[in-house]
Amino acid sequence: MANFPAMSIRHPVAVFICMAMAVALLWSKALLAISAGALAIIASTDIQIRPFRIRWLLTPTQVMESIRTRPWMWVYALFFLLYLVSGLYPGSLQQWWSLTHVKIVFLILPLSFALLDPFSKRDYMIVVLCMVLMAVWSSVWVQVAYFEDYYLFNRSLGFGAALPAPTNHIRYSIIIAMSMVICLAFAIEDIRYKYKWERWVYGIIAVYLFYFLHLLSVRSGMMLGYLGIITLVMFYFKRINRVKQVLILLLLGVAPFVAYTWLPGFQQKIHYALYDLDRFREDPSVNYSDAGRWRSYKAGLDIGNRYPFLGPGPGRIRHELQTYYQEQYQLETYNRPHNQFVTVFAIFGLFGLALFLFVVLYPMTIASFWKPALIPVLYIMQLLAMMVEHSVDTAVGTSLFLLLTLMGMSYQLHLRNGSPTEGHTEKTLHA
Repeated sequence: MANFPAMSIRHPVAVFICMAMAVALLWSKALLAISAGALAIIASTDIQIRPFRIRWLLTPTQVMESIRTRPWMWVYALFFLLYLVSGLYPGSLQQWWSLTHVKIVFLILPLSFALLDPFSKRDYMIVVLCMVLMAVWSSVWVQVAYFEDYYLFNRSLGFGAALPAPTNHIRYSIIIAMSMVICLAFAIEDIRYKYKWERWVYGIIAVYLFYFLHLLSVRSGMMLGYLGIITLVMFYFKRINRVKQVLILLLLGVAPFVAYTWLPGFQQKIHYALYDLDRFREDPSVNYSDAGRWRSYKAGLDIGNRYPFLGPGPGRIRHELQTYYQEQYQLETYNRPHNQFVTVFAIFGLFGLALFLFVVLYPMTIASFWKPALIPVLYIMQLLAMMVEHSVDTAVGTSLFLLLTLMGMSYQLHLRNGSPTEGHTEKTLHA
């Protein structure tokens, strides 16, 4: 009988689980949680066939070695530890847990990627393309619903409403914007999974999602999309000839005017934003979309200033917000600050904000973080998204941030280690 070499299924199973997680971003929060747990299990064990053998890898020695060699991945676990330790704060344990359990992913996913083998170009591409395909597929059904009741939805956009989306409309628009930038980067660099014609497909998808962003008319997503394109062009500026530079800048300048002229919903959304701003200036307690956002900023900053060093903690933040809204605006309902940094400051004060800034900025100090270009561009986009949303206080936002970030870091590690490529024709994502 022939002697076959030992074969581990650990890495391909991990890639498949990441694909499931990318699909679940727009499909199922339950699958997000299940896939995160499954990834941690598969990362902690080595399953071999021929001969069949299972080895447990999550030992103190392995963990310490991983922390020593990949600290930029483990740093995200500090954010979970901040919430875990805050259980010692006075306040409601139920409210503490409701904010803390979402942060468990900040421990599970860094642990998983720190123990797994680095992701190759194909591993990285197949996962992000799962997200792109779900974004395109979902956009079809959003448009079907929109055009079935065209008049009603255009009117509702004029009152600050949003089109039906498979998840929260802001996070959905952020996923669409990031999918657009991914396809644009693949098209510019001619990054292929296998076929020569892929470049044209990625380019067409990027243009289509750019149009769809304007149809959605979610300002957070549109802003992020424009900033993502500008940031990507800045990375590629020396590689793009002058004609293409002018065309891209011209497109970015003309697109809003074209959308305003041809898309009634986009036009209504602009009018609503201006109306909302005027009403808020007249009366800060008015119950409109943007007014609620601006109130939440002020509430978060004021509460953070009341407890400047350590904050009130997760168990008391809801009580503090409710009291503040009743006293300042005579409102029974309240919103958490629509800004991740203000949210952290309101809960944990300057100490928590400093720790959070260290967590998100430390990876950017690593030289290899800036190559390939797509990975830092996606990271910067997500940090910008935190300026208008408390992204990592939600299951979808947390999973999106950690999956794209840690998977990108894993691919950077693959390039840094000089890992063998899948073939001599492979193109890297280097800028």
